[in-house]
Amino acid sequence: MEICNRGPSWLIGPADRWKMRGVPDDHSPTLGSRLREADMGLVLFPGNGDVTSPDAQWSYTTFHAFRTSLAGAEGFDLDAMIGFGGDRSWDDVETSLRPLLNRPDDGGGTLTVAECTQMLPRLVEIVSYWRAAPAGLHLAPVEEAQALIEVLRICISQDVPVMFL
Repeated sequence: MEICNRGPSWLIGPADRWKMRGVPDDHSPTLGSRLREADMGLVLFPGNGDVTSPDAQWSYTTFHAFRTSLAGAEGFDLDAMIGFGGDRSWDDVETSLRPLLNRPDDGGGTLTVAECTQMLPRLVEIVSYWRAAPAGLHLAPVEEAQALIEVLRICISQDVPVMFL
């Protein structure tokens, strides 16, 4: 299965991501706790300039699985959508999660405060359902989803966008 187009941003290593966020080289030992060195993926974080802010991170594969699970919770198949290998138009889908679902997964870009505000209640509802699922039923990467909820809350409270790296 092909995941959305990956631009050159997937070549950026974890240390480069930190440099882009303004972390000096002498602070790179904290890198291991925030980014898994072996994973190539993306990081979503508050655009507040504070590198100690929480972030949400996924490998590309896990991010695709996460968004596929969200789409399933919203009643549609993400892989059937334009941009994900299918031919179904996004105009046929109503979801407050559209800003997160209908975008390339290769990093870069932002989610506005308005988009965060629009998405947060539904994301909280879906993650609550996933957490309440019977033991052994793995519906989605719940911890990563919870991290994203925290990032959205920070962005809303500080009136800053979510940044994608």
